[in-house]
Amino acid sequence: MRSTPLRWDKSRRQAAAMSLTAVVLMSGLAGCAKKGFETEPPAPTEPVISTASVNEVCGIFAGQKGTWKAIGPSVARVAFLGAVRLWTTLDLTANAAIAYNRGIVDERTSEQCPEVRAATLSVLNVSKLETVLNAF
Repeated sequence: MRSTPLRWDKSRRQAAAMSLTAVVLMSGLAGCAKKGFETEPPAPTEPVISTASVNEVCGIFAGQKGTWKAIGPSVARVAFLGAVRLWTTLDLTANAAIAYNRGIVDERTSEQCPEVRAATLSVLNVSKLETVLNAF
């Protein structure tokens, strides 16, 4: 014996669709009520450049000082950016720190190697390394 497929009339299909829609909406709203956005996300913290990393960049600056002086301040600024990019490629924390705060290189080099920083500023003909790093 062959069974006949159930045939719902139009009103039953509409009622089923409406109740299914109501269930989906209620479960969705209930999920939002539990999670919500009641608190704000934590504020990002500034990455810290290690002392060893700052000593490394100070060494790079000291080693390039003569070359930068010979090529002049305009081209030396481009070369300086290249040196900083190389350093930050090798130290991703330094890369994140510079992206977060361009003045961090000024702060850390003035603490670790003020003489090298002063010589670099003189060769680049700028008052702050941050000025050159704005193109970073």
